[in-house]
Amino acid sequence: MNTQGDVLRLEVDDARDDAVIEAGFLPGWVGEGGLRPEPLQDFQSHCWRWKDGKPLLQEAATYINPAKSERRNIRMANPAPGKRTSLSTLHCSYQMVGPGQFARAHRHTVNAGRFILESDGAYTTLDGEKVFMDENDLILTPNWVWHGLGNESESHSVSWIDFLDDPLVSHLQTIFFEVRNEQSSSLPVQDSSPLQIKWADVKRWLARQPNFDPLGRHRIELPSRPIPTMRLLAEDLSAGRQTGRSKSTANRLFMAADGAGVTAVGDNRFDWTRGDVVAVPAWTPFHHETSSGGILVEINDEPVKEAFDWYRTLHV
Repeated sequence: MNTQGDVLRLEVDDARDDAVIEAGFLPGWVGEGGLRPEPLQDFQSHCWRWKDGKPLLQEAATYINPAKSERRNIRMANPAPGKRTSLSTLHCSYQMVGPGQFARAHRHTVNAGRFILESDGAYTTLDGEKVFMDENDLILTPNWVWHGLGNESESHSVSWIDFLDDPLVSHLQTIFFEVRNEQSSSLPVQDSSPLQIKWADVKRWLARQPNFDPLGRHRIELPSRPIPTMRLLAEDLSAGRQTGRSKSTANRLFMAADGAGVTAVGDNRFDWTRGDVVAVPAWTPFHHETSSGGILVEINDEPVKEAFDWYRTLHV
Protein backbone atom coordinates (compact mmCIF):
# COMPACT_ATOMS: atom_id res chain seq x y z
CA MET A 1 0.00 0.00 0.00
CA ASN A 2 1.13 3.54 -0.68
CA THR A 3 -0.23 7.05 -0.34
CA GLN A 4 -0.73 9.70 -2.97
CA GLY A 5 -1.16 13.04 -1.28
CA ASP A 6 -3.56 12.42 1.58
CA VAL A 7 -5.52 9.73 -0.29
CA LEU A 8 -5.00 6.07 0.59
CA ARG A 9 -4.55 3.91 -2.49
CA LEU A 10 -4.28 0.16 -3.14
CA GLU A 11 -2.67 -1.26 -6.26
CA VAL A 12 -4.57 -3.58 -8.59
CA ASP A 13 -4.38 -7.25 -7.64
CA ASP A 14 -5.94 -9.49 -10.31
CA ALA A 15 -6.10 -12.56 -8.10
CA ARG A 16 -7.86 -10.62 -5.39
CA ASP A 17 -10.14 -8.46 -7.55
CA ASP A 18 -11.16 -10.62 -10.53
CA ALA A 19 -14.23 -12.08 -8.82
CA VAL A 20 -15.54 -8.60 -8.02
CA ILE A 21 -15.03 -7.43 -11.61
CA GLU A 22 -16.53 -10.58 -13.17
CA ALA A 23 -19.67 -10.07 -11.07
CA GLY A 24 -20.17 -6.65 -12.67
CA PHE A 25 -18.68 -4.50 -9.92
CA LEU A 26 -15.54 -2.43 -9.54
CA PRO A 27 -13.44 -2.71 -6.38
CA GLY A 28 -13.70 0.63 -4.62
CA TRP A 29 -10.42 0.05 -2.80
CA VAL A 30 -8.39 0.34 -6.02
CA GLY A 31 -7.25 3.84 -6.94
CA GLU A 32 -8.52 7.03 -5.39
CA GLY A 33 -12.21 6.49 -6.14
CA GLY A 34 -12.35 9.89 -7.83
CA LEU A 35 -11.15 11.74 -4.73
CA ARG A 36 -8.11 13.98 -5.21
CA PRO A 37 -6.52 16.78 -3.21
CA GLU A 38 -7.54 19.27 -5.92
CA PRO A 39 -9.14 19.23 -9.39
CA LEU A 40 -7.36 17.62 -12.31
CA GLN A 41 -8.02 19.03 -15.78
CA ASP A 42 -8.35 17.01 -18.98
CA PHE A 43 -9.06 20.06 -21.18
CA GLN A 44 -6.24 22.22 -22.51
CA SER A 45 -5.87 25.97 -22.74
CA HIS A 46 -6.14 27.14 -26.33
CA CYS A 47 -6.71 30.11 -28.63
CA TRP A 48 -8.92 30.01 -31.74
CA ARG A 49 -8.19 32.82 -34.18
CA TRP A 50 -10.74 34.63 -36.32
CA LYS A 51 -8.16 35.08 -39.09
CA ASP A 52 -8.12 31.27 -39.36
CA GLY A 53 -11.85 30.73 -38.94
CA LYS A 54 -13.15 33.40 -41.33
CA PRO A 55 -11.68 31.99 -44.57
CA LEU A 56 -12.89 28.51 -43.61
CA LEU A 57 -16.43 29.81 -43.21
CA GLN A 58 -16.18 31.73 -46.47
CA GLU A 59 -15.16 28.53 -48.21
CA ALA A 60 -17.94 26.61 -46.47
CA ALA A 61 -20.42 29.17 -47.81
CA THR A 62 -19.79 27.78 -51.30
CA TYR A 63 -21.08 24.31 -50.38
CA ILE A 64 -23.09 24.57 -47.11
CA ASN A 65 -26.51 26.23 -47.43
CA PRO A 66 -28.28 27.07 -44.13
CA ALA A 67 -31.53 26.10 -45.85
CA LYS A 68 -30.15 22.55 -46.00
CA SER A 69 -28.04 22.44 -42.83
CA GLU A 70 -29.25 23.55 -39.40
CA ARG A 71 -26.38 26.01 -39.01
CA ARG A 72 -23.22 26.91 -40.94
CA ASN A 73 -20.66 27.04 -38.18
CA ILE A 74 -17.29 25.64 -37.19
CA ARG A 75 -16.85 24.33 -33.67
CA MET A 76 -14.02 25.43 -31.42
CA ALA A 77 -13.15 21.92 -30.27
CA ASN A 78 -10.56 21.67 -27.53
CA PRO A 79 -7.28 20.14 -28.78
CA ALA A 80 -7.16 17.65 -25.90
CA PRO A 81 -7.71 14.10 -27.20
CA GLY A 82 -11.31 13.14 -27.88
CA LYS A 83 -12.88 16.53 -27.13
CA ARG A 84 -15.64 18.09 -29.26
CA THR A 85 -16.34 21.11 -27.07
CA SER A 86 -14.25 24.09 -26.02
CA LEU A 87 -14.36 23.29 -22.29
CA SER A 88 -16.21 20.81 -20.07
CA THR A 89 -19.23 23.09 -19.52
CA LEU A 90 -18.90 25.82 -22.18
CA HIS A 91 -18.54 25.90 -25.92
CA CYS A 92 -17.95 28.41 -28.72
CA SER A 93 -18.31 28.31 -32.50
CA TYR A 94 -17.79 30.73 -35.36
CA GLN A 95 -20.88 31.16 -37.55
CA MET A 96 -21.59 32.96 -40.82
CA VAL A 97 -24.80 33.74 -42.73
CA GLY A 98 -24.51 34.83 -46.35
CA PRO A 99 -26.29 37.69 -48.15
CA GLY A 100 -30.06 37.28 -48.06
CA GLN A 101 -29.91 33.98 -46.19
CA PHE A 102 -31.91 32.85 -43.17
CA ALA A 103 -31.08 29.97 -40.82
CA ARG A 104 -34.43 28.61 -39.69
CA ALA A 105 -35.76 29.10 -36.20
CA HIS A 106 -35.20 26.47 -33.57
CA ARG A 107 -35.22 26.23 -29.80
CA HIS A 108 -33.42 24.05 -27.31
CA THR A 109 -32.85 23.60 -23.61
CA VAL A 110 -29.27 24.76 -24.12
CA ASN A 111 -28.63 28.36 -23.02
CA ALA A 112 -26.75 30.32 -25.66
CA GLY A 113 -25.79 33.70 -27.04
CA ARG A 114 -23.76 35.33 -29.77
CA PHE A 115 -21.15 38.06 -29.98
CA ILE A 116 -21.37 39.88 -33.30
CA LEU A 117 -18.16 40.17 -35.33
CA GLU A 118 -19.41 41.48 -38.68
CA SER A 119 -22.84 42.97 -39.27
CA ASP A 120 -24.41 44.68 -42.24
CA GLY A 121 -28.04 43.69 -41.93
CA ALA A 122 -27.63 40.86 -39.40
CA TYR A 123 -30.62 39.99 -37.25
CA THR A 124 -31.88 37.38 -34.82
CA THR A 125 -35.51 36.37 -34.45
CA LEU A 126 -36.49 35.97 -30.81
CA ASP A 127 -39.83 34.24 -30.23
CA GLY A 128 -41.09 35.56 -33.56
CA GLU A 129 -39.73 39.11 -33.36
CA LYS A 130 -36.82 40.42 -35.40
CA VAL A 131 -33.95 42.19 -33.61
CA PHE A 132 -31.10 43.70 -35.65
CA MET A 133 -27.55 43.28 -34.40
CA ASP A 134 -24.64 45.71 -34.63
CA GLU A 135 -20.98 44.78 -34.37
CA ASN A 136 -19.92 43.79 -30.84
CA ASP A 137 -23.53 43.49 -29.66
CA LEU A 138 -24.42 40.43 -27.62
CA ILE A 139 -27.69 38.55 -28.12
CA LEU A 140 -28.87 36.01 -25.55
CA THR A 141 -30.99 33.01 -26.51
CA PRO A 142 -32.07 31.34 -23.26
CA ASN A 143 -33.44 27.86 -22.74
CA TRP A 144 -36.50 27.25 -24.97
CA VAL A 145 -36.57 30.65 -26.72
CA TRP A 146 -37.23 30.36 -30.47
CA HIS A 147 -34.42 31.96 -32.47
CA GLY A 148 -33.55 32.19 -36.13
CA LEU A 149 -30.61 33.95 -37.76
CA GLY A 150 -30.70 36.10 -40.87
CA ASN A 151 -28.93 38.61 -43.07
CA GLU A 152 -30.73 41.34 -45.02
CA SER A 153 -27.58 42.52 -46.79
CA GLU A 154 -27.48 41.79 -50.51
CA SER A 155 -23.69 41.90 -50.72
CA HIS A 156 -22.01 41.04 -47.40
CA SER A 157 -21.93 38.02 -45.12
CA VAL A 158 -22.48 38.47 -41.40
CA SER A 159 -20.65 36.54 -38.70
CA TRP A 160 -20.45 36.08 -34.97
CA ILE A 161 -19.20 33.89 -32.13
CA ASP A 162 -21.78 31.53 -30.65
CA PHE A 163 -21.36 30.66 -26.96
CA LEU A 164 -23.36 27.89 -25.30
CA ASP A 165 -23.62 25.67 -22.23
CA ASP A 166 -24.37 22.57 -24.31
CA PRO A 167 -21.51 20.47 -22.82
CA LEU A 168 -23.14 20.88 -19.40
CA VAL A 169 -26.69 20.23 -20.63
CA SER A 170 -25.52 17.24 -22.65
CA HIS A 171 -23.67 15.74 -19.68
CA LEU A 172 -26.82 16.08 -17.59
CA GLN A 173 -28.78 14.41 -20.44
CA THR A 174 -31.38 17.19 -20.56
CA ILE A 175 -31.14 18.38 -24.18
CA PHE A 176 -34.44 18.92 -26.00
CA PHE A 177 -34.63 20.48 -29.47
CA GLU A 178 -37.40 21.65 -31.82
CA VAL A 179 -37.58 23.49 -35.15
CA ARG A 180 -40.23 25.58 -36.86
CA ASN A 181 -40.59 27.51 -40.10
CA GLU A 182 -40.70 31.29 -39.92
CA GLN A 183 -41.33 33.79 -42.71
CA SER A 184 -38.65 36.18 -41.53
CA SER A 185 -39.67 38.91 -43.99
CA SER A 186 -43.08 39.27 -42.32
CA LEU A 187 -41.95 39.27 -38.69
CA PRO A 188 -42.31 42.46 -36.61
CA VAL A 189 -39.10 44.39 -35.93
CA GLN A 190 -38.20 45.38 -32.38
CA ASP A 191 -35.88 48.33 -31.80
CA SER A 192 -34.52 46.68 -28.66
CA SER A 193 -34.88 43.54 -26.60
CA PRO A 194 -34.13 42.55 -22.99
CA LEU A 195 -32.07 39.76 -24.57
CA GLN A 196 -29.83 42.22 -26.43
CA ILE A 197 -26.76 43.86 -24.89
CA LYS A 198 -25.75 46.84 -27.01
CA TRP A 199 -22.03 47.51 -27.30
CA ALA A 200 -22.59 51.23 -26.86
CA ASP A 201 -24.06 50.45 -23.44
CA VAL A 202 -21.11 48.21 -22.55
CA LYS A 203 -18.66 51.02 -23.35
CA ARG A 204 -20.72 53.46 -21.29
CA TRP A 205 -20.90 51.07 -18.33
CA LEU A 206 -17.15 50.53 -18.43
CA ALA A 207 -16.55 54.28 -18.43
CA ARG A 208 -18.72 54.61 -15.32
CA GLN A 209 -16.64 52.00 -13.45
CA PRO A 210 -13.22 53.58 -12.91
CA ASN A 211 -12.11 51.23 -10.13
CA PHE A 212 -9.97 48.11 -10.35
CA ASP A 213 -10.60 44.88 -8.46
CA PRO A 214 -7.93 43.24 -6.23
CA LEU A 215 -6.36 41.58 -9.30
CA GLY A 216 -6.00 44.91 -11.08
CA ARG A 217 -8.89 44.23 -13.45
CA HIS A 218 -11.17 46.97 -14.76
CA ARG A 219 -14.26 44.93 -15.51
CA ILE A 220 -18.03 44.90 -15.18
CA GLU A 221 -20.66 42.19 -15.09
CA LEU A 222 -23.10 42.27 -18.00
CA PRO A 223 -26.85 41.58 -17.61
CA SER A 224 -27.04 37.86 -18.32
CA ARG A 225 -29.66 36.54 -15.87
CA PRO A 226 -31.75 35.00 -18.69
CA ILE A 227 -28.93 32.46 -19.18
CA PRO A 228 -28.45 31.39 -15.55
CA THR A 229 -25.66 28.87 -16.14
CA MET A 230 -23.29 31.52 -17.48
CA ARG A 231 -21.91 34.85 -16.30
CA LEU A 232 -20.83 37.50 -18.81
CA LEU A 233 -18.29 40.22 -18.09
CA ALA A 234 -16.50 42.92 -20.06
CA GLU A 235 -12.91 43.78 -19.13
CA ASP A 236 -11.11 46.92 -20.30
CA LEU A 237 -7.34 46.46 -20.43
CA SER A 238 -5.50 49.76 -20.61
CA ALA A 239 -2.19 50.01 -22.46
CA GLY A 240 0.75 48.65 -20.50
CA ARG A 241 -1.39 46.88 -17.90
CA GLN A 242 -0.96 43.33 -16.62
CA THR A 243 -3.62 41.78 -14.41
CA GLY A 244 -2.88 39.66 -11.37
CA ARG A 245 -2.50 35.92 -11.82
CA SER A 246 -5.20 33.68 -10.39
CA LYS A 247 -6.94 30.35 -10.80
CA SER A 248 -10.44 29.22 -9.90
CA THR A 249 -12.84 26.32 -10.26
CA ALA A 250 -14.67 28.15 -13.08
CA ASN A 251 -14.20 27.48 -16.79
CA ARG A 252 -13.65 30.68 -18.77
CA LEU A 253 -13.81 31.69 -22.43
CA PHE A 254 -12.48 35.11 -23.40
CA MET A 255 -13.64 36.75 -26.66
CA ALA A 256 -11.46 39.60 -27.90
CA ALA A 257 -13.77 42.53 -28.65
CA ASP A 258 -11.22 45.24 -29.36
CA GLY A 259 -7.48 45.86 -29.47
CA ALA A 260 -4.78 43.25 -28.92
CA GLY A 261 -3.01 41.56 -26.07
CA VAL A 262 -1.73 38.36 -24.51
CA THR A 263 -3.39 35.90 -22.16
CA ALA A 264 -0.96 33.66 -20.29
CA VAL A 265 -2.58 30.36 -19.23
CA GLY A 266 -0.43 27.92 -17.29
CA ASP A 267 2.82 27.69 -19.25
CA ASN A 268 1.22 28.89 -22.51
CA ARG A 269 0.98 32.41 -23.90
CA PHE A 270 -1.69 33.31 -26.45
CA ASP A 271 -1.59 36.49 -28.52
CA TRP A 272 -5.08 37.71 -29.41
CA THR A 273 -6.76 40.32 -31.57
CA ARG A 274 -10.41 41.10 -32.24
CA GLY A 275 -12.51 38.00 -32.88
CA ASP A 276 -10.14 35.53 -31.22
CA VAL A 277 -11.27 33.26 -28.37
CA VAL A 278 -9.07 32.02 -25.51
CA ALA A 279 -10.07 29.03 -23.38
CA VAL A 280 -8.98 28.89 -19.73
CA PRO A 281 -9.87 25.54 -18.12
CA ALA A 282 -10.86 25.44 -14.47
CA TRP A 283 -8.08 25.47 -11.85
CA THR A 284 -5.51 26.74 -14.37
CA PRO A 285 -3.63 29.95 -13.49
CA PHE A 286 -3.91 32.83 -15.96
CA HIS A 287 -3.49 36.56 -16.43
CA HIS A 288 -3.91 39.15 -19.20
CA GLU A 289 -1.48 41.75 -20.45
CA THR A 290 -1.44 44.31 -23.25
CA SER A 291 0.92 46.96 -24.54
CA SER A 292 -1.63 48.80 -26.67
CA GLY A 293 -4.97 48.25 -24.90
CA GLY A 294 -7.92 45.97 -25.52
CA ILE A 295 -11.34 44.81 -24.37
CA LEU A 296 -12.29 41.22 -23.59
CA VAL A 297 -15.75 39.73 -23.14
CA GLU A 298 -15.69 36.79 -20.72
CA ILE A 299 -18.11 33.87 -20.46
CA ASN A 300 -17.75 31.65 -17.41
CA ASP A 301 -19.68 28.99 -15.50
CA GLU A 302 -19.32 30.61 -12.07
CA PRO A 303 -23.11 30.54 -11.41
CA VAL A 304 -23.13 26.74 -11.65
CA LYS A 305 -20.17 26.34 -9.31
CA GLU A 306 -21.57 28.91 -6.87
CA ALA A 307 -24.99 27.22 -6.77
CA PHE A 308 -23.42 24.12 -5.21
CA ASP A 309 -20.76 25.94 -3.16
CA TRP A 310 -18.03 24.55 -5.43
CA TYR A 311 -16.56 27.90 -6.47
CA ARG A 312 -13.05 28.58 -5.21
CA THR A 313 -10.47 31.09 -6.35
CA LEU A 314 -6.80 31.50 -5.52
CA HIS A 315 -4.36 34.31 -6.28
CA VAL A 316 -1.07 32.79 -7.43
